[in-house]
Amino acid sequence: MDVARFPAVSGEALDGTPFVAPRDLAAGRTVALVAFALEHRAELETWVPYIDALVRSRADVRARLFPGIGVPKIMRGAIVKAMKAAVTAPELRASTIPLFVDVPKFSNALGIADRSHLTILLVEPDGRITWRGSGPFSEAAGASLTAALR
Repeated sequence: MDVARFPAVSGEALDGTPFVAPRDLAAGRTVALVAFALEHRAELETWVPYIDALVRSRADVRARLFPGIGVPKIMRGAIVKAMKAAVTAPELRASTIPLFVDVPKFSNALGIADRSHLTILLVEPDGRITWRGSGPFSEAAGASLTAALR
């Protein structure tokens, strides 16, 4: 079975920092939170305490939120403006990277069959996805991700 890899994509974090994969994933292990709908925000927020503690305790791990958005170019500016209004903390702006992509193609490349929930991925510096979960945080999911980081 082939291991899924984070696809070649580019975008810009809400703080204006350019992002290009796989190049910008090579700096370390990345917990990638991939969302496809505004409704995923509730699930995302359940992961925040765990992810925050994880990133603060491990210099070798970072977290990035990748909203996968499939809209016409004319709508992109308004979406980014609304996201910037909603995300005001500098560290969150730096780690939130909207990706304007062909959503089915992007999710297929990541091995995401069900886009109805938040997807959490552990991405290695070479782009390989070595752990995956979905939905809201649970103690079991957190323990599984922690074990994968060993």
